[in-house]
Amino acid sequence: MKIGYACIPLGVDWSTNRKMSLKNFSSEKFLEITNLNLEDLRNILEYNIQNNIYLFRISSDIIPFGSHSVNNILWQKIFKNQLEDIGIFIKKNKIRVSMHPGQYTVLNSPSEEIVKRAIKDIEYHTQFLDSLCLDYSHKIVVHLGGGYSDKVESIKRFIKNFKMLSESAKKRLVIENDERIFNFDDVLYASDALNIPIVFDYFHHLINPVDRDLKEILSSANKTWKREDGNIKIHYSEQSRIKKTGSHSEFIETAKFLKFYNTIKEFDPDIMLETKDKNISAIKCICLISGSKSKLYNEWAKYKYLVMEKNYGLYKECSKILNTTYDAEKFYNKIDEALLSPFNEGNFKNTLLHVWGYFKDKATEKEENKFFELLNKKEFYKSKQFLYKLSKKYKVQYLIDSYYFIYDNLYMQKELS
Repeated sequence: MKIGYACIPLGVDWSTNRKMSLKNFSSEKFLEITNLNLEDLRNILEYNIQNNIYLFRISSDIIPFGSHSVNNILWQKIFKNQLEDIGIFIKKNKIRVSMHPGQYTVLNSPSEEIVKRAIKDIEYHTQFLDSLCLDYSHKIVVHLGGGYSDKVESIKRFIKNFKMLSESAKKRLVIENDERIFNFDDVLYASDALNIPIVFDYFHHLINPVDRDLKEILSSANKTWKREDGNIKIHYSEQSRIKKTGSHSEFIETAKFLKFYNTIKEFDPDIMLETKDKNISAIKCICLISGSKSKLYNEWAKYKYLVMEKNYGLYKECSKILNTTYDAEKFYNKIDEALLSPFNEGNFKNTLLHVWGYFKDKATEKEENKFFELLNKKEFYKSKQFLYKLSKKYKVQYLIDSYYFIYDNLYMQKELS
């Protein structure tokens, strides 16, 4: 079983979705951005291996304007060696990668023009995975598309238009149930007609369910995966506690994930997490399953100031767990409780002062005055942002590598003043 995340890890400086505007498109800029994207893809894959993450979704934006008519550059030829080297790394380390075209890639549209664009986009994704010289266990995930007031006809259109794809695209394409229109049984019908695999999305199923239990659904989905397709692959997420129904959660909650995992583990699926904190939750879920003590200790070093700012009592409890039982489930339950804790001015301020200790002998007098001025005005979030800038300036790697600064833009925390 592999557990992974989508596209861009948090807490590192690598990115594979650098872009340029259409009006500023040029060969020179394209080559520069593509090279940087590919370099960072390699960096991300190496980071993933260091963290026991062997499942990864590559961003569709890795090749700028990959399927747009403006891009007539032979990127497969220009970057052939670089792409093949990345593919060798993937195969050597037994990583499984995938891609997921966006919401505008609609293969079942009644519009011929939209279908043409969808085919072109799917072929671009196919060309990218083919350029890595990967086998057909590395997939492209799509939804069936729109309902257009007639689900049956819309499914038939998908089946018909699928047949216009190249043979390689047909072997790479897998279909996923969605939260609004096509439930698992709808997707199973299309899968049977086309003999292609299903990616079962658990979160979408909770919103748009079928009247069958989870094990029965997984058993049906599992049968759609042939030997050359690799392990069954599923998507897992949870409902955000702060956004509308259908919004992915900010992080994976321990109790919910373990309940799901214990239900489906007999199928040995590869699990793609679709959550806002990406690699952080992936590492968490891997730790929960593997029970690695050394990894748990390293993760606590990254979480500790985040927990301290939310709830000092939980900070002490986490420390105690790691000094005694090393119980991953208990540890991460406390982390979850901390992330869900309401803002506490005393904890927040005390943590800011604690972190300031890293800079008191480095910062200039002007920087010190600015920090305490923000603190005295109770502009706590700005104080924290300022500490992040100092961390980067003075290269305080322990803080840069921590999760202390990451969740501010992802989770409940708002501008605090």
